[in-house]
Amino acid sequence: MRNWLLDRRVVAALPWACGLVAFALAAKNLIGTHADLGIYLDTARELREGGVDLFRARPDSGPWAYPPVAVLPFAGLQLLCSDAVIRWLWCIGLGFATTLLVLDSRKIAERIGGLRWWQWLCLAVLFQRTIAQNLTHGQLSLWVAVALLRGLRALLERRDGAAGTWLAVATALKLTPALFLFALPLMRRTRAATVMALVLAFLVLLLPWPFLGAAEHSRHLTDFHRAIVAPMLGSGERVVTEFAAGSSINGALDYLLRARPTSAQGHTVHWVDLAPDTVRTVKLTWSLLLGALLLGWGLRARRLPDAERLTQQFGAVAMAIVLFSPITRLYHLAGAWVAFLLFCRGPRPRIWLWAPIALTLLLAMTLRQRKLLGEAAWRAFEIGPLHLALVGMSLWACLACRAIAPPDPDGEVAGRP
Repeated sequence: MRNWLLDRRVVAALPWACGLVAFALAAKNLIGTHADLGIYLDTARELREGGVDLFRARPDSGPWAYPPVAVLPFAGLQLLCSDAVIRWLWCIGLGFATTLLVLDSRKIAERIGGLRWWQWLCLAVLFQRTIAQNLTHGQLSLWVAVALLRGLRALLERRDGAAGTWLAVATALKLTPALFLFALPLMRRTRAATVMALVLAFLVLLLPWPFLGAAEHSRHLTDFHRAIVAPMLGSGERVVTEFAAGSSINGALDYLLRARPTSAQGHTVHWVDLAPDTVRTVKLTWSLLLGALLLGWGLRARRLPDAERLTQQFGAVAMAIVLFSPITRLYHLAGAWVAFLLFCRGPRPRIWLWAPIALTLLLAMTLRQRKLLGEAAWRAFEIGPLHLALVGMSLWACLACRAIAPPDPDGEVAGRP
């Protein structure tokens, strides 16, 4: 089996085979249904009509929660072809995105010593659902994950301009990768941060201007700040992010520590029922602890070889994004693919920590089936256990990153064995 998997022709064909499977899965679920792709197409029509608040609460179809520039490609395609054709094009695009994800994962892995066949199998078994849900929902998050991986690959190849450009594209599609603007200088990639800032300013502030006009463009940016940016900064009224169950800090603790009816999703998942002030105190304390853990992960990687250091630090930032985001659904976790790749280099060292985390991930994602578990357990597994598994992954990575490439007695960093 090992020799068959390592055959050069199989290795070359595998990314394209994954892309073909991804296209088929997307087409099966997106052709003839609404899904998240339907939200994008509805928003594109509203953008073209003008005068509509794109970021309002949408009780029937869900919110548009991305920067205004992200809807421009859909609006442009609607001028050229029907929604039915766009759906097929989007399915092809998701298949190609999956191919790019596999190709870049392999290139990144080669830079940090490579993965054995069983480690690739572990990555596929534990985390394939984060990709599959992007395909079944038609989610834009898969392209965000691809842009992030392309950015890391460019960093490892010392192409800081390309890295900054790809990370700017990821941020223009989904706001939260903006954290890399602050992280890149700490990762010794100031030039990439500068390019990222310039390209992001062009994409968000200038690119939509000739298509929308100054008044419409300004209004959309104002609406975006009010509905998305201000609540993330702790000011303004939550419109889109309220009652957002998921594996982030907000999504997990809001649901696990406070019982309340949720008209938007029609369910309540909680372990205890604490007062709102107590929940806020717990969230703040937990956030500080996780922030310290992720910072420690990045700091412990500082003396590793350059490729290993960048990959570890990139993984820490990606994990911070999914844990601290207001909304983190299962398909959003594709953005943390680098952290998943690093985790699957286990189980050593510290197998006593790695093994229960891997088992929890298996139960919370791969084996989490509604018909098998029932509605309540099926929904609860995606919140509490998955959140704790992500935290456990961060802890394992923080503890293990020096053990993978320890300093030698002379003070220089040794390579991986």
